[in-house]
Amino acid sequence: MKNYWTNMKAKIFLTLVAAIMMGCSSPNRIIDTHIHLYDTSKPEGVPWPPPTDDVLFRPTVAQHFDAICEANGVSATVIVEASDRVEDNQWVLDLVKHNPKRYIGLVGNLPIGTPQFAKHLERFAKDERFVGLRLRSWPGGVTGFSDAVWRDLQLLSDKGLALDVLMANFDLDDIVLIAKRLPKLKILINHLTGLIINGVSAQAAWTKKVKAAAKYPNVYCKVSGIFQRSNRMPAPKKAGYYAPIFEVVYEAFGEDRIIYGSNWPVTDRGGEYGEQLEIIRKYFAAKGKRVTEKLFWQNAAAFYGIR
Repeated sequence: MKNYWTNMKAKIFLTLVAAIMMGCSSPNRIIDTHIHLYDTSKPEGVPWPPPTDDVLFRPTVAQHFDAICEANGVSATVIVEASDRVEDNQWVLDLVKHNPKRYIGLVGNLPIGTPQFAKHLERFAKDERFVGLRLRSWPGGVTGFSDAVWRDLQLLSDKGLALDVLMANFDLDDIVLIAKRLPKLKILINHLTGLIINGVSAQAAWTKKVKAAAKYPNVYCKVSGIFQRSNRMPAPKKAGYYAPIFEVVYEAFGEDRIIYGSNWPVTDRGGEYGEQLEIIRKYFAAKGKRVTEKLFWQNAAAFYGIR
């Protein structure tokens, strides 16, 4: 009985210490740098998600994310435009203009490598909330890194705007190519490079490519989309499942070039918003208060030039 209570007291003590340490490492602020807003009830419809998507095909607008923020202590967000329609960039900016303290940035979607790009960029860059573009795929008629693509990426760099990259149609070698040619262009790799996470150690070939991209100081990595990248659905809820990938990214990019994002509402495929947030928070809390502050808001503010 004496040993039982001794062990129990030890467990309680360790639990309290862990709770205290977790609290000390919780960030003062959270900026979610990756959400999508769209309205499937618009008369013209939306290009994404498709009507066949039982999880995502529903109106997903500011009032819905407001509830997520209130429930999870999220201070602000950067929206990532998922539509390839130019006017949808303006639709999002108008949608959230009522709350500039929460909706602090938009990563837009414009057709890089086309004759219209410069005109579109000039128009949207006048809005200080327009913080950059996401390269998701080549627009129609554009193939690879043509002279026109390099021209437009240079223009993006010259304006001090950022480039997010969705890796589905790109490789880490492409990131190195851009970073090397445009050293002043800020590049943010989305969703932990797009790797499928399976709960085991990272493959050496992938780790080598991550380290190669991270050698360029203008390249950052977004700790985002963890449920989407899981090979199991519902996604596992233990931090240890994602830890091997987190660690490679952290070791490669360091505390100054990792940025938090959720990928909401795509998170709903694998679980609740708060569950993915807690997985990331729990893992990085062990790195200390300074790291969590940088991951959850300071690095995002510096990268996108937001407050």
